[in-house]
Amino acid sequence: MRPKTRVGWALRKQSPKLAAELNEFYAQFAKQQGTIGARVQKEYMSRVKVLHNATASEDQKRFEALIAVFSKYGQQYKFDPLMLAAQGYQESALNQSAKSAVGAIGIMQLMPATGTELKVGNIRQAEPNIHAGAKYMDQLMTKHFPDAKFDEQNRTLFAFASYNCGPGNVAKMRTEAEKRGLDPNQWFNNVEIVTAEKIGIETTTYVRNIFKYYAAYRLTTDARLATEKLKQEVVPVKN
Repeated sequence: MRPKTRVGWALRKQSPKLAAELNEFYAQFAKQQGTIGARVQKEYMSRVKVLHNATASEDQKRFEALIAVFSKYGQQYKFDPLMLAAQGYQESALNQSAKSAVGAIGIMQLMPATGTELKVGNIRQAEPNIHAGAKYMDQLMTKHFPDAKFDEQNRTLFAFASYNCGPGNVAKMRTEAEKRGLDPNQWFNNVEIVTAEKIGIETTTYVRNIFKYYAAYRLTTDARLATEKLKQEVVPVKN
C-alpha cells in the first residue's frame, strides 16, 4: 500500500448486519495495531517493500486452493489457519516454486535441512512445506516458551517473531519488556516496541504485514460466509 492510500468496502444497503460486522472487525484490528505504527511508518515505507493485495484474483485462487491444508495443520498445531495462510503469503505469496537467495524453498520458505529434521515429507511439495512451517513454529513455542501465558493470538504472533529473528532474541525482548513495565505476553505495543528499538523494524514489520494480510483474509472470508448465509435465508418469491 502507498502512503495515504484509501481503501474501503462496497456493500449493498440491504446488508446492514454485514456492514456492522466488518466495521466492528476493523475497529478491533485498528486498536490492536496501536500507536507504534505511527512511530515507524516513515522508516517502514522507506525500507520495506510495499504490501501486496493478498486477495487479488490470482493470489485469491492460490489461497482458496491451499486453505484446506492450512486448516488441517492449523488445527493440528493450534494456529489460526488464516494466520498461517497470511504468513505463507508474506513469505512467498503462496508460491510453492519460490526460492530465496539463501536457498529457502516453498510457501513457508524453509531451508531443506530444516525440512529434513522435521520429518514431514518432501517440503518441495506444497502440503509438506506448509506442514513443516506449522510444526516448526509449534516447536519454537513448545521448546522456548513453555511457561509463557500467551493467549491464542499472541502465541501465533510470538511464533511469527521467533520464526523471523529467532526465539532467543524474542525471549530477551520479553525480559526487557517486563523490566519496562510492559506485558511480556502481548506482542503489539508491548514486546513489539522493545523489539523495534533493540533489534530493528524488520521483525516488527514482518509480524505486522502478516497481521494485515490476515485481516484481509478474515474480512473476505467473513464477507463470503455472511453472503452465503444471507442467500440461504432468502425466501423465494412465488409468482
